[in-house]
Amino acid sequence: MNRVVKRMRQFPKSIWALAALAGIAVLGPVLAPLDPTAQDLLRVMEAPSSQNWLGTDHVGRDILSRVLSGAPHSLGLAVLCVALASGTGLALGLAASNSGAFLRAVIMRSADLMLAFPGLLLALLLAGFLGGGIWPLLIGLNLALWPQYARMTEAVATGVLRQGHVEAARLAGFPERVILLRHVLPPVLRAILPLATLGVGQAIMSISALGFLGLGLKPPTPEWGAMINELLPFLSEGLIQMAAPCLMIFACVLSLTLAGRALAARMEAGSDG
Repeated sequence: MNRVVKRMRQFPKSIWALAALAGIAVLGPVLAPLDPTAQDLLRVMEAPSSQNWLGTDHVGRDILSRVLSGAPHSLGLAVLCVALASGTGLALGLAASNSGAFLRAVIMRSADLMLAFPGLLLALLLAGFLGGGIWPLLIGLNLALWPQYARMTEAVATGVLRQGHVEAARLAGFPERVILLRHVLPPVLRAILPLATLGVGQAIMSISALGFLGLGLKPPTPEWGAMINELLPFLSEGLIQMAAPCLMIFACVLSLTLAGRALAARMEAGSDG
């Protein structure tokens, strides 16, 4: 027990903040005290009270319930986007590092082309053409994010494949699939994990920006960016209501950034050791 407690204390505080946010994302709809979509036009833009801890919005919906219920949409969608993008980049990066010059050039030049195009603008254009919603959001952010994972994977995998123990494994007759799984994939995953953690924060900002512009999830689905857009005309009388989704976005991005840096520093120290 003491050994477990000691190991838990070694984790950075940002990891625990990130774990708390993940808990909110999973349990948010359950913790919401009221129906996040229920309107009460007799209680429009009410100040915080014992019944509505963060007040109500312009149609009388409970802000706390909408913030908690919006966590799976904002944070959960960001995790899903990064999982799809990192998986796509990982597969293409491994293919580029272990294939001929032509396929390698096609994959890496495609990644360079996508990196030259602003990622948020790409997601914005796709969501605008397809009318918004969850699938245009996922596709647009996946197209915007996969190149950085592909480039990282290709760089790390190429370096590992040139090492002596990999050449020895080839001479011993091990198939390429075994070499990739045992020797290449572990260091690639160690390099991608901090990048993916930072990427979730980037995805949250993109999802919130699209929601603010009205190209994210369809109303009345609670989503932090859309909440900011809805409350913006009532800023003078609903500062606390406006601050709630803003602070959630800030807390998520800050925790993810600090956790990503902590993971990168720990893995770098482990590789040096």
